[in-house]
Amino acid sequence: MGKHQVLAAFVGLQWGDEGKGKLVEEEVFTAIEETGKRTWVGRYQGGANAGHTSFVRDKIGNLVKFDTHAAPSGLTTGAEIFIGPQVAFDAVRFLEELNKARTLFGYSGGIHISERTGVLFDYHKRLDGWQEDTGEKKVGTTRQGMGPFYMDNANRRTRFTFADYVSDRFPDRLKEILEAKRLEIGAAKIWTPTYLDELVALHDPIRKELKGCECRLEYRLREALNNGENIILEGAQGTLLDEDMGTLPDVTPSHLLAPHAFPSLGLPREKFMIIGVEKFYPTRVGSGYMPTLAEDDFGAETQKNAGEVGVTTGRKRRVGYPDWVIIKYAVMINDVDEIIITRIDNVQDREIKVCTAYDINCQIVGEVPLKLETAKPVYSDARYKWHLWDGPADLSDPLKVDKALASKRKEYVEKGFKGLPEGLREYLRSHDDYVGVPTGAISIGPARGELVAKGFKPERMGYRICLHEDDFEEKSD
Repeated sequence: MGKHQVLAAFVGLQWGDEGKGKLVEEEVFTAIEETGKRTWVGRYQGGANAGHTSFVRDKIGNLVKFDTHAAPSGLTTGAEIFIGPQVAFDAVRFLEELNKARTLFGYSGGIHISERTGVLFDYHKRLDGWQEDTGEKKVGTTRQGMGPFYMDNANRRTRFTFADYVSDRFPDRLKEILEAKRLEIGAAKIWTPTYLDELVALHDPIRKELKGCECRLEYRLREALNNGENIILEGAQGTLLDEDMGTLPDVTPSHLLAPHAFPSLGLPREKFMIIGVEKFYPTRVGSGYMPTLAEDDFGAETQKNAGEVGVTTGRKRRVGYPDWVIIKYAVMINDVDEIIITRIDNVQDREIKVCTAYDINCQIVGEVPLKLETAKPVYSDARYKWHLWDGPADLSDPLKVDKALASKRKEYVEKGFKGLPEGLREYLRSHDDYVGVPTGAISIGPARGELVAKGFKPERMGYRICLHEDDFEEKSD
């Protein structure tokens, strides 16, 4: 206790919505409680198009829901918050979330924003919506400005850094960029004679409040690492939406893979555990093909009972059967050390089938192709089923079912992996054999502590205290 250092990077292994926010929030809280060390948590890519939900107990034990979009999932704790240079920084939304956390949780940690971070403005969002409405093919974007922002970020003439944002040249720099984009924002009917003045008036008080947060983040994080402090990296979206390695063309315009984080933050990959977050069943919003789309009762009932609705847009998520081909691919390209599986509590008493290969033009392969639409799922002969507890089936509102299920979830947490139903244990053994890395824990509820940990030998997973080391199962060759 008090000697180890928590160094972890969390990355989604599917199309997002895997539950990263809950796990990051829990990891941050645990790191602070168990080590007593200064703890840093931050975003390394993406923007407010990713919504993360945390459920935190208040002083009398009731569950409180807290959503973040522009800020990482550490505002419920006393962690140091940082924003990396590859983030599309929505300053307006960030300050709203920060002030809400100050009110709800008394947040008083430090805020550290890289001087290199790009700032997202109203015109990015409006251009996003205009392009979506006028394009021949709808992408299904969240209309949070990601595409237009990252295009500007790659353009020397229109890149707007956080250093620009907090400088005295803010209005002049903003005017230069608006003039460079005049034709575009005019075509989208965004431009008005007072538009510049409106943006300056909106952002001036925010700039003043955030001015002291500007830093050379890569140096500050390396200092924190060398001082033995905890650092936790939170990815937005999921691997399969990565702009290069995702399921093209329906991807987001940023690099989502965990290894991309380290050079931009001045951190060495070899010091960190990369933790892949996998929702038991994949989900997608917007456009894009999903090979294992469940068009039967499993898909409809899971969507309803699990409350599969996007945090940012409110759109229903399409649900699929487990796709291990996708997971194995995501594990490989992220260099994942461990997987945490979420939403296990939503699939009890259901017969589960698993995709273990694709049929691509009558050829059976275990690889993810460039165009996923060519892949038809091939399911294994095995079927899995288990029963966790008697109780409500509709878990779409965690606040309503918390009192009925909290004690049952706690029992499983205390027992560890050995206390899980055999059908679930068999599923996890088969899963780990296929994807090639171990499942370190499963989430059976939304609140802090509702995580059943498998436990690992210290030499394999030194950053985490092993609560259930006796549950460790040596993997056979």
